[in-house]
Amino acid sequence: MLSNGSGPAGLAPTRFGGMVRWFREANGADLLSARGHSEDFNQVRASRVFQRIRVLALALALAAPLWLPVDWLFLEGERFRAFLGLRLGWIAAFAGLALWGAGRNRLDLMRLRIGVLVGVPVLFFAGSRMALEGGTPSAGVLMGYAFLPLLIAALLAIFPLTLREGLGYAALLALPVAGMDLAFGTLLDILRLRDLWLLALLLMVALWGQVSQMGLLLRLHREATRDPLTGLMNRRVLIRTLDREVAASRAGGWPLSVLLFDLDQFERINDTHGHIIGDRVLGHFAAVLEGHLPEGAVPGRYGGEVFMAVLPGWKRDAARERAEAIRRTWEATEVVGSDGKALQLSVSVGAATLRHEDHNAETLVARVDEGLYEAKETGGNRVVTTG
Repeated sequence: MLSNGSGPAGLAPTRFGGMVRWFREANGADLLSARGHSEDFNQVRASRVFQRIRVLALALALAAPLWLPVDWLFLEGERFRAFLGLRLGWIAAFAGLALWGAGRNRLDLMRLRIGVLVGVPVLFFAGSRMALEGGTPSAGVLMGYAFLPLLIAALLAIFPLTLREGLGYAALLALPVAGMDLAFGTLLDILRLRDLWLLALLLMVALWGQVSQMGLLLRLHREATRDPLTGLMNRRVLIRTLDREVAASRAGGWPLSVLLFDLDQFERINDTHGHIIGDRVLGHFAAVLEGHLPEGAVPGRYGGEVFMAVLPGWKRDAARERAEAIRRTWEATEVVGSDGKALQLSVSVGAATLRHEDHNAETLVARVDEGLYEAKETGGNRVVTTG
């Protein structure tokens, strides 16, 4: 029987519509993998995860000695010494993780830090199982060792991770735990099956929490870094990106070019045709700019009708040719004004490539701006390269 949406069959769109809409708005590909994330976002996420890991690692290092009296009361001889060594290793590892401050903005080191956060408890759990010869002491107070993987699974929920990253850490935690049960012949024990079921459940909850945090962080980052009209990077992020690329260019010895675009006669378009048409012009130019820049280039709205493109790895002549291509395309772009006629569009462009005497990004931008000023003063609709 067909449903009009008011009966039980009609609940499906309502029940799942919010989830589908959230996934679409968050850009599902960005939730599955970090491949399409900007370098700026990667640094922000890595820094946030670094702060959380540092606090967690410090707490875990400080909490470990509190369990030593329990070990001393309930474990004897070799077992106590084995657990003492495991616990000292735990303290050293997490103290080192808490003190490790290098590369706090690097995505690869972020992943390594989380790997250590998961790997150390896994090794401790494996060591404790071997010290207990695959079983657990009869004293109920020591049953807490069996729940260590559950604690780590719960802690993973606080990190903004992609689904691929989350699944990787879930495997790093779950597979060794199941492997230990298989090795000691306890995989089918009802208590261990209970623990494995709880671990799987917690990991699924953690995955949902990780991906949800990733979606929220992506949305907040885009709102804070994107120009709302054109969707391009805003000035603050452009300057931050340029600072980073100047440092990388000097360290790596590769070229770096910058283009600065100023839409000619834009104020007249606004005054004559209104701000709605002016906004449309800005949106069209942003699309032209993005369409002519390769992967790795960073376009953005510098302010008003001025746009910037940061071109890592681009030499002077190649950057100028690309600027000319953008200028020609923009000149041929058709945008209809309020009178129904196509507007006459043109853009002036300043271009510059990083030189040894450019002390920082500010110096490079000043040279690009000189070229743009010359292009405007000599009639506009041209590209001027400085330096």
